[in-house]
Amino acid sequence: MRELLYNFKENDIAIESSAGSLSYEALFDKVNKLSVWFKERQITSVCIYAQNSIDWIVVDLACQQSEVVFTPIPLFFTDEQFNNLVASVKPNVIFSDNILPFESDDASHNLTLIAYKIAQNDMAEFPIGTAKVTYTSGSTGQPKGVCLSKDNQYNVAISLVERIGLMKPRHLCLLPLPTLLENIAGIYSPFIAGGTVIVLSDNERGFQGSRLINPQQLLACISEQQPNSLILVPELLHVLILGVEQGWTPPKSLKFIAVGGSKVSNKLIVKARECLLPVFQGYGLSECGSVVSLCTPLHDKINSAGSLLPHLKANVKNGELVVTGNTFLGYLEDKNSWYPTSVQTGDIASIKENTIFINGRIKNILINSFGRNISPEWVESEILSTGYFQQAVVFGDGKPFCTAIIYSNIANSTHALLQNIIDQINDSLPDYAQIRAFVSLEKPLAFEKGLLTSNGRPKRAEIFTEFKSQIENAYLNTSIA
Repeated sequence: MRELLYNFKENDIAIESSAGSLSYEALFDKVNKLSVWFKERQITSVCIYAQNSIDWIVVDLACQQSEVVFTPIPLFFTDEQFNNLVASVKPNVIFSDNILPFESDDASHNLTLIAYKIAQNDMAEFPIGTAKVTYTSGSTGQPKGVCLSKDNQYNVAISLVERIGLMKPRHLCLLPLPTLLENIAGIYSPFIAGGTVIVLSDNERGFQGSRLINPQQLLACISEQQPNSLILVPELLHVLILGVEQGWTPPKSLKFIAVGGSKVSNKLIVKARECLLPVFQGYGLSECGSVVSLCTPLHDKINSAGSLLPHLKANVKNGELVVTGNTFLGYLEDKNSWYPTSVQTGDIASIKENTIFINGRIKNILINSFGRNISPEWVESEILSTGYFQQAVVFGDGKPFCTAIIYSNIANSTHALLQNIIDQINDSLPDYAQIRAFVSLEKPLAFEKGLLTSNGRPKRAEIFTEFKSQIENAYLNTSIA
């Protein structure tokens, strides 16, 4: 990676944490020492299972330098998913800040993390050039291992630096580092731009695993660290907007906030900017090395997912977005997927003047009983854009009208109050997409119950099963007149 870092001085601070800071010179020294440690032990595959930290980044960079396959393990994985991942990538070592049921390697590796030795009878078979295996958050219980080369990752990082134009940024990593977007756009891009990356523990950011449990701690963390840039999923953007409405003042240091993970209404982007949050929407997927397109101050069509990054090409076939120019190497343990030349995204899209407009997922399209096609993401984004709801999931396939599962931000809200808000939303929707009935939840949909992916996307089939009786009652008790 060092050859890509042409905007730094060796004494500049590369990483900050509550445990201290590390200059670029000190970072290179730690990476070199760990690389030697890898080579001495003939290590070919490494996993990490740990919270955000300086050493998390060191392990990542040392694997790149040593041409060791690096696999971050999401902390939210179940025991079964953890074991399946380990069986697939066959690591020689797992670095962790947790106690794991493996033998630890007590030899010096210059890290605060524990190194667990895993004896392997054979090596995993990766596509040629694999540097990292990133696991999708997954809408099912069996996430896929996406194999990426160094070029896959750095093509994205370099394009982001060029597109955003923020040199020597101070970036605060809010998302867990196994999240590919934060890993690439939150570490590699700031380094290439000669900036400083701030990594803090879950508790310091108000998180417990992938779930935010202390919004006030999150806001306090941002205020204290005075970052120039952040990466958010829509749920965290709602938290920041709500914080402003309740009196929090965003630091003036903020220059660029990227939001992605699911469709965001342009109304919500406008509201965020009115709150002095410099928010810009982007779009991407792991199979393209994360980011595909991004809005920026110079490329800002607010109702879009932004302009295509310069290293990519895209077109629309039968309504589906297809991306070329930086494809992944394939899925682990699926040789039929290896070395693709394009990525069929599964997203319904249009492209105008190199700008991408995402209209939903093909597999999520609802066809109502009148034969009208409806993207639930579109309707959900309109509901969420009001700021009154934290979660919304729309159903209506084969039905005469749409129904929504909603969780409101309003304390002690009544059905009449929520109905009034829904009525106002309906005024902006065509009749076939209007919400004629809703189910209001007392508690939010939870990742722990298998109803959400790690980045907050709804698992629609699971949610429908969980609330089937309430949804069916909503249809039975609502007139279509």
